[in-house]
Amino acid sequence: MTNHPCSMGRTELATRYFPHIQPQTAWQKLRGLLAEVPDLAPLTQLKRRTFLPAEVNIIYQHLGQP
Repeated sequence: MTNHPCSMGRTELATRYFPHIQPQTAWQKLRGLLAEVPDLAPLTQLKRRTFLPAEVNIIYQHLGQP
């Protein structure tokens, strides 16, 4: 069975990558990682607080699944 990503709040996703720090700090760290990858940098400029399934997928492709 394949694991297809679903929509996910940016803080929720960040806390999956950094589970041992505060959610807002986790988002700041994830945002910093995204900004370093040209394909992911535009995701840091989104006005919404949720990543679409395709966006979660591309994050997983570049950073690996948390």
